[in-house]
Amino acid sequence: MFKRILKRGAKAAKTAKEMGKGLILGAPGVGHGVAEYEDFERIRAEAARLDRVEGVTADDGNDLEAISAGTREISAEDLRILLEVEQPEDHPILLDVRQPREWAEGHLPRAVHIPLGALDDRLGELDLDRAIVTYCASGMRSIDASYVLKRHGVTDVRSLAGGIHAWQRAGSPVEQD
Repeated sequence: MFKRILKRGAKAAKTAKEMGKGLILGAPGVGHGVAEYEDFERIRAEAARLDRVEGVTADDGNDLEAISAGTREISAEDLRILLEVEQPEDHPILLDVRQPREWAEGHLPRAVHIPLGALDDRLGELDLDRAIVTYCASGMRSIDASYVLKRHGVTDVRSLAGGIHAWQRAGSPVEQD
């Protein structure tokens, strides 16, 4: 419990610092802060529920601790805006870590498909110097994928909060092969 209180205090201090910086420097651009208004706790709870329905379970049940300990998330809205305003050569790699049948049902445009279980063996297919956004159905497996990438030295990696379900709920397009 003490650890949780310290994390909240540190988060409040970081928020205050960012707010102060924003007052001095101004907003950093289109779509800034959109993710701050999304209810990530609700998104994570829904993601966990969907994963259970799909038969996907967490290893140790400490997913929220893992998230707060270092996985950066990006909201569907922030990712959509980033893909709209940035030049294609500056886009992050969109890494779909779902199973092949899930990929066939629909995926983000221009995504790369490497199932989570094969990621360690197929890292050579990725440019590990580029930013990478991992995603799955609801956001839990993509967090695991972000840790696989971090273990291999990728520093700019994020997980799509709520996965492809959040992407679709936001009205963003999917492709089918």
